[in-house]
Amino acid sequence: MPLHCIEEQRGNTSEDNGDTCSLWTDIPESLLLQIFSYLEATSLVAVTQTCKVWCRVAYDESLWKALLWRRWSICGVELPPGRDSWYQEYRRLFYHCPVILSETLMDHSDEVLHVSFSNRGDMFSTTSKDASIKIWQVGYPTNLKYTKDFRELLGWDFTQFSCFNKSDTMLLVSSVKTTDFMDRRGFVAILSLMHNLQILRVVSMDPSQLFGAWLDDNTFLGGYLEISLDRFATTVQIESFQVDKNSPLPNDKTPVVEEGIGQNLFTFSSETASLIKFLTVAHVSSTDTKSSSSSLLKTCHGTEDIAMKTESKKEEALNICCNCNINHNENQSTSVNIDHSCNCLRTSFEEWKSGASTKPRNPCISCASVKLEDHESPPGTSLKNLIFVTGEFAVALHQLGIKNVSSETLSKQMSFSSEMDEMEISEENHHMVVNFSNNDIHVQPLRKSDKPDHLIDLFGHVTGLCLSRDSRYLYLNYRPWIGKVDRNDPWATPDLSPSIEILVIDLLTLKNEGVQYVGHKGYSPSTMCCFVFLDVSSDYVGSGSEDARAYLWDKHYKNNIAVYEHSWGVVNAVGFNPANQEYMVTVSDDNTIKIWRSRSEIRKLRPNFETASIEADKFARKF
Repeated sequence: MPLHCIEEQRGNTSEDNGDTCSLWTDIPESLLLQIFSYLEATSLVAVTQTCKVWCRVAYDESLWKALLWRRWSICGVELPPGRDSWYQEYRRLFYHCPVILSETLMDHSDEVLHVSFSNRGDMFSTTSKDASIKIWQVGYPTNLKYTKDFRELLGWDFTQFSCFNKSDTMLLVSSVKTTDFMDRRGFVAILSLMHNLQILRVVSMDPSQLFGAWLDDNTFLGGYLEISLDRFATTVQIESFQVDKNSPLPNDKTPVVEEGIGQNLFTFSSETASLIKFLTVAHVSSTDTKSSSSSLLKTCHGTEDIAMKTESKKEEALNICCNCNINHNENQSTSVNIDHSCNCLRTSFEEWKSGASTKPRNPCISCASVKLEDHESPPGTSLKNLIFVTGEFAVALHQLGIKNVSSETLSKQMSFSSEMDEMEISEENHHMVVNFSNNDIHVQPLRKSDKPDHLIDLFGHVTGLCLSRDSRYLYLNYRPWIGKVDRNDPWATPDLSPSIEILVIDLLTLKNEGVQYVGHKGYSPSTMCCFVFLDVSSDYVGSGSEDARAYLWDKHYKNNIAVYEHSWGVVNAVGFNPANQEYMVTVSDDNTIKIWRSRSEIRKLRPNFETASIEADKFARKF
């Protein structure tokens, strides 16, 4: 019975009113529950103010569970660990999710490519094809704190990427050169936030898609590319650079671009001209390393990393050893404490069953087994892993590489690098190379190649990646390959799916959790695939997309819960405020930066935010 019927009954005689009251007080709660199940959330909250019985029934968990399932198309799931109320879950998704557009910033004059928050969450930076870096002060309204034009200062074509160091005292900014076909370099500039964005260092970097990364608070990573004319192999040197944050360059002095003066850490070489991109450093806690390593040792690396899944069945990927033709999925009890690499190829079940692939044709670089003691560390310590994307194909970087960068490893690498620098060049230990940073041909000592400690084949093109706040999980945007893939052709450019998928990898166990989030799109061709950056918070996962939208998923339910509109082009990146996940930023090809806040945050801004949603405010008051 509608609520207004009660008001009508109040105008009747006392005898009729008593009969009506008796009717409503005597109605079984099970019938009330059935009636309330047809109400929407706002009406359900309203009836809680009628009487104690109705209030108790209206807060029944089954009602809010059904509402949550219906509103966000979530079904067949239970409450996340640590949560004990469907009502509170509904409230979180509706009231504490950043879905209200609060500001649109239009200070960039060209496409906005990336957004990065400071660790404190009080600032964020944006890069753009207008070759500027802009630092914004979080607040309402959002204020532009610093800006620097690198086109005017250094002749950069555009700024691609930026990230703050741990103490938020410096900002790394990387660029890409595009106008000159022969100049394929990128650059990394380190800016001081303590000295009004003055430049501390500028170094060249090739390939530019490395972007650069912070190894620690005062050390950043870059690299340079060489082609060996003797061995016809591609070599990418990963270097570290120290920065003195208290020694900015004078504003009136043009910065000198430094080349090849970093401390060499790793040398990755490939005979198929593979490159490296998305250089990232993860700091993974080793509290549970020992137990995690035990599960890792059950299989060769990557045996359980990628399970090729279809709509009808979920078949595990086959891991056939090139040396012995043994399927390791059927021999997981076999001891793997061995020192050699087994070089395997993971082939999809459907491809193998159809006869399209009867044996490994082009094995991955390494699927080496690992000894337990190699992974053990004192409980509570932090392990640094260098993460990057590489591959067997020159233009289809499809493999995730992980290299340990512990203090011991760094000491060995730096010692070896110093020895190489002091070694006399002789015919036995030198080779002739072309350095793509400056197109210079010279002779240099032959460095020993490093291999990734772990290599995971993703069977697709990676367009973006990010770490969880605790560095435990790696989230990757990738577009799966479609059609036939010729793995024997190192210059192949496999066709890509128009759908982007997000893979999640546990960096502690190296287990691939599989595809977790879907719905965003990728339309650019495989030969010029766009970067589409993503970000994660404690409860949400967000990503850009090539359909002029950004997408938001709940981390627990894996469902898409919001879509954010831009006017046109690619939404290149999203970013959550690390201090407040109810504040999110999206940046796009339409030159705009859009700031999204939750209904809760909008209500806090109400005195200064006159255009806030009336519906949101009314609903907020009910809680």
